[in-house]
Amino acid sequence: MPGIDKLPIEETLEDSPQTRSLLGVFEEDATAISNYMNQLYQAMHRIYDAQNELSAATHLTSKLLKEYEKQRFPLGGDDEVMSSTLQQFSKVIDELSSCHAVLSTQLADAMMFPITQFKERDLKEILTLKEVFQIASNDHDAAINKYSRLSKKRENDKVKYEVTEDVYTSRKKQHQTMMHYFCALNTLQYKKKIALLEPLLGYMQAQISFFKMGSENLSEQLEEFLANIGTSVQNFVSEYSRHIIVIIHK
Repeated sequence: MPGIDKLPIEETLEDSPQTRSLLGVFEEDATAISNYMNQLYQAMHRIYDAQNELSAATHLTSKLLKEYEKQRFPLGGDDEVMSSTLQQFSKVIDELSSCHAVLSTQLADAMMFPITQFKERDLKEILTLKEVFQIASNDHDAAINKYSRLSKKRENDKVKYEVTEDVYTSRKKQHQTMMHYFCALNTLQYKKKIALLEPLLGYMQAQISFFKMGSENLSEQLEEFLANIGTSVQNFVSEYSRHIIVIIHK
């Protein structure tokens, strides 16, 4: 990966206009990262929600197929062949439902967890430090203004000492918060790459695992069963079509 820009922490004590200008660029970048990652988080959450819904719907379908033999249809009568066929479908779909449930769990752990951590921990930390730094800067500016308003003609040693001490304390606090803020912004330049790649990697690995499970469950025996059912459906359609033609010609 290309080199990553850094804020010069060693220059926080001087706090020059150039350093503040560079800070503005990093803050703008952090805002752009936050906006983009929030959109990506919402998109991935839609995938996760859709997968959970698919898992639940698949499980419900399997359950309803199992309950077919308990149904009593006024014109249907007892159809043991249909009941047996649907029972077999129910078993297959139940296995697929288990695969979907595993995929949901993997998406939660490998995709949603890392991007949620980045959003709720790292991005919030930047926002918090920015607010703390702004407060410290405002306090320091207020102390400087108060010191500049001291009367040169009527100096009061006690007041001058208190104001000077306030300037020193506020400057020290501003410097400390500025260093923490710079460190967090520099770290963000590394973490944003991980925050983008890690959930995507987790998503793809979860999908690959899901497809492998599906391939293992879809055995040759199942394929033969599905082929037979497909042939039966086609024969039924053909018979139905001939029946309709006979009725029309009558």
